[in-house]
Amino acid sequence: MTRLTCFRLRAGPGTAAPSFDDFVNLEGAAVTSYAPVDGPHFEAKLYVVNNAPHDAGWAGFVRDGFGQDVQLPPASSPAALIVVAAADDGDPQYFGLPFGIGGRHLLRLETIARGYGLRAALNMIYAAQADDDDADRVRAVDAKRRGPTIVRSRSQASEASAFEVFGVDQLRDVVNAATGVPRDSDTWGRRVSGSDALTLDVPVGFDDLGELCLLVEDAYSDNAYAASFGWIDDIRPVADPVLRDQLEEMVIEALVESDGVGLELAPPEVIDWELVSSFHYHFDRRPRHGAPITHPDLRLQDYLGGLKRAGQLDQLSMSNLRGKRIEAVDGSGLAIYSWSVWRCLVGELRVDGEVFILDEGEFFTVQDDFIQDLDAFLDGRLAAFTGLPTSPAQQHEPDYNRAVATSSADYVLLDAKSVTVTGRTTPIEICDLLSKSKELIHVKRHLGSSDLSHLFSQGYVSAELLHSDGLFREKAHEKIASQAAGTPGFDFFDTSAIHPSDFNVVYAVIADWHGRSVSEALPFFSKVNLRHFVENLYRMDFRVSFARVQTTT
Repeated sequence: MTRLTCFRLRAGPGTAAPSFDDFVNLEGAAVTSYAPVDGPHFEAKLYVVNNAPHDAGWAGFVRDGFGQDVQLPPASSPAALIVVAAADDGDPQYFGLPFGIGGRHLLRLETIARGYGLRAALNMIYAAQADDDDADRVRAVDAKRRGPTIVRSRSQASEASAFEVFGVDQLRDVVNAATGVPRDSDTWGRRVSGSDALTLDVPVGFDDLGELCLLVEDAYSDNAYAASFGWIDDIRPVADPVLRDQLEEMVIEALVESDGVGLELAPPEVIDWELVSSFHYHFDRRPRHGAPITHPDLRLQDYLGGLKRAGQLDQLSMSNLRGKRIEAVDGSGLAIYSWSVWRCLVGELRVDGEVFILDEGEFFTVQDDFIQDLDAFLDGRLAAFTGLPTSPAQQHEPDYNRAVATSSADYVLLDAKSVTVTGRTTPIEICDLLSKSKELIHVKRHLGSSDLSHLFSQGYVSAELLHSDGLFREKAHEKIASQAAGTPGFDFFDTSAIHPSDFNVVYAVIADWHGRSVSEALPFFSKVNLRHFVENLYRMDFRVSFARVQTTT
C-alpha cells in the first residue's frame, strides 16, 4: 500500500497555460527540481527540499545534563513534492502530492482548491450502491461551531459509525474534515480522509498516478454527497487567498465610497455592559480640558464621519483596519476592552450573485437560499414582543432592567440573581425580568454577534432547566419569592413540574434599530444561533418572542 496525500491545484487568474513551477513556492528553501517525466495519462515534475542533517532541537538540553560529549545522531527531515498534470482528453488537470513534513509547504497557498478533499472523500464514502445501504461508514469528523465562543472539535468513533453519531449541528457547524470507509475499497483502500487534501492508502505504483488522479477528479465531480450532505455547502469559510483579497478590497471600497452600506460595527466578544460607559475611536482626541470624545454605541456612521473629519478616510486600507484600535472605556475613561477595527466589522457582501458574510475578521460564503430560509423563519415564526419601554442611549443594561422593574408592579427584577445547581459549573440566571404574564425576559444591549449568541444561549439554558430540573425549579421559586417581596401574582412556579406552553421566553435587545426587522439587523451568525435555540425551545413547547428595544437620544 502507498499512502498518498493529494491536493487539487488551480491555476492563478490570467494563467491560461500554467507550468509546473506556477504551483510551487520556491522562496526561502533550497530546492532541487527534476525534469518532468512522462507516464500513462500524465506528466510529473519532482521538487526535493535539501535539508542538511542537523541537531535535534532538544539536543542542547540533553547535553546540558549529560555532557557535551553525548553523541546524538544528526537528523534531517526529508521532504518532496510531485506536481502531476493528468489528462485523458482535453486540458490537463493539476495535482500536488507532498511527501514528508515540509512537502506541503512547497505548494503556493493560492493554488490549492479548498475543501476539495472533503467533498471527494464524502463521495467515496457515500457512493450510491443499490445493493448496499450501510450508513455506518464514518470514523472521524472535524468541525467548527460559532457561538459566544468559536469551538473547534475533532470527534472520533471506536468503529465506523453513522454520521449522526458525531453530533454535528447542521445549522451551526462548519465541517472541515471527515474520515471514513469508502464503499469501493478495491479502488480507494480501507480508509480515506478529506479536508483541503484527500489522503488515502492505495495499491498503486508510480505509473498509476495519472489514472488515480483522474479517478479522484471523477469522485470529486460526483454529486453523491449532496443527498445527505448538501447542507455542508450552506456555510463555508472562505479559504481562497485570492478571493479573500477581493473581498477585502470590496470592504475598503464600501467604506470609502459607499458609506459602508451592508456593513456595521459591533463588539467581537461578549462584554460586561455594566462596566462599559462608551467607546473611543483611534482618531478621537482628548480635549484640552475635560473628558475625551467618546460614543455611547459603536456605529459605523460615527466612525466613518470621524475619519472624514480627520482627513483619513481616503487613505483607509487593510493595514489601517487591522492596526487601528477601538476601545470600550469605563466612566473614568479607562480602556476595559480594545480591538482592531477589522475585528469589529460585520456585514454582508455579494459577488456575482454569491453571498459572503464578514464576521469578526473572517469571511464566509453562504448559499442565498439558506439566507432566505433563515430570514423567513425569523420574520415569520418569531413573535414580536412590544411590552418594554425604550432606553436612553447611554443607559447601562442593569440600569434599564432596574428601571423597568421599579416602574411597574408587573415585573420582578432577577438580573444577576443567579441560581447554582449540581452539574453546572457556572451559576444560571433565571432571566433578567419576570412578568406576571409568565414572560421570562432576557435583555442584552447592542447588536454584537458574541453578545447576542450569549443571550440566546442563556435564555435556552434557563428554560431547559426549568423544564427538566426539579432542584433548579425549587431554587428559582425561592429566588423569585425573595425578589417579589410579597408582591402578588408571582407565585406560579410549581416546583414539581411546569407547563412550558404557559411561559414565553422573550429575547430583548436594546439598540438603535433604525426601523429594521430582526432579520435585517442581526449579524448572520447571531441569526443562525437564534434560529437554533428558538427551534429547540419550540420543541419543549415554550413560546418565544423577540423585543426590539429602541434607544433614544
